[in-house]
Formats: sequence, C-alpha cells, structure tokens
Amino acid sequence: MKEFKFSIEGKSYEVSIEETGKNMATVDVNGKKYAVNIEKKEKPTFIAAAPRPATSAAAAAPVSKSVPGTVSSPLPGSIIKIMVSVGQAVKRGDTLLTMESMKMENNIQAERDGVVKAILVQQGQSVMQGDALVDLESVGEPEPEAAPAPKAAEKKAEAPKAAPAPKPAPKPAGAASVAAPLPGSIIKILVKAGAAVKRGDTVLTMESMKMENNIMAERDGVVKTIHVQPGQSVMQGDPLFDLE
Repeated sequence: MKEFKFSIEGKSYEVSIEETGKNMATVDVNGKKYAVNIEKKEKPTFIAAAPRPATSAAAAAPVSKSVPGTVSSPLPGSIIKIMVSVGQAVKRGDTLLTMESMKMENNIQAERDGVVKAILVQQGQSVMQGDALVDLESVGEPEPEAAPAPKAAEKKAEAPKAAPAPKPAPKPAGAASVAAPLPGSIIKILVKAGAAVKRGDTVLTMESMKMENNIMAERDGVVKTIHVQPGQSVMQGDPLFDLE
C-alpha cells in the first residue's frame, strides 16, 4: 500500500492506494474509498543516466522549485512521455510532458511562453513532489521574480466562473455512481447520456492541482446520467456520472 499526504488550499488530504487486482485499485482519500480502474501501459526499463558534466555552477547545483522558470512535479509519480526538446519554443498551456500519479495520467503544462532551457527528467523516471522537471526561460525579457502569492491562488482567480450545478437526476436501479477522487474543475465531457462505454474508456477530463486527469469507466455499461458540465467546480466525493 502506498500512502501520501497532500495540502490543497489549506486543506489536508491523506491518500492511500492499494492494488486489489490486475487492473483495479482502492484509493482511500480522508477515509472515503473509491474503486479506481488502472490503465497500465508498458513502460521502458529505467536505466540511470550517466552524471552530466557540470558546465556551470547553475548546472551542477540542484534546481529548487522556487527558482523562476522551473516547472516542478506537483505530486509523486513517474514520467510517461516527454513532448518537448531543449531549445523548443512553447506557449502558455502547451503540454511539456505526461506523468502518472495516483493511477491517473496527468499533463504537465507550461505556465508561460518561453523556450525549453533544460529537461531534467527522462521517460520512465520516478519523481517526488517538488522535483524539478523542466527549465523554461522567457524570450526577450529577464526572468521574472518569484511571485509572492501562491500560483494556485492565481490559477483560481483566472478560472472562469463555474456554472451552477444541475440537479442530479434520480439514479436508476442498478446504476453505479462515479465520484470525483479530488477537488477540481471539469474540462471536457467526452460522452453523452445513453452512450455505451467499455471498461477503461475516458468519460470526462477534470483539472486538479494543475493537472489534467482522465476519469474512466470502471466497467462496461451505459452512461445513464451526467451530473456535471464543462467549467463546473467539484469537490472530493461529488458525483460525476452514473454508469449502468
């Protein structure tokens, strides 16, 4: 069993993950248990890279997550895919890499326009919360000072106002409700009520802790009711959709 502790906007979360089958796991968040489908992908065997030659004092020293332009890991996990290369220009919101954390695939995005100065991880590598992933440098302007306010608060201020939650329809007999594993906001809904889905199909995408998380069907069935809509904020345990 793996155990983690997180703090989101001043609220603490204790999370434990226990695999219960080949493609299933039980996630316990503050005492509430959720059955989570595991979408496993074949990963390359990680071979530790040889130490990089230190070309400067900055290259030799580990990068702190407080350094301006450094993109850090928001959670423990492993790197699945790297989308950019050194010297590549990126825009704010572009996906830099994909990592797996808490049995979910999360897209790590650029928080501003810039050029990839260094990639500090490689595919298959395990990282801890706060580990530096990518260094970005701005184009045509000096590196900005670290913002005094938490970036999470800035993100919250920029987010569009969530639409009022629709009233959940009565749950049909035999339907299982899938709930939000963490607080966040709905980005995209990929199916409609009445759609037939297979186990592992992505039903919707939500953003939580600056990461995109795919919420998948835990079994074959039919989507009976969708309780949320794009732009809506949800709390841990809020129902997302019913699957019959």
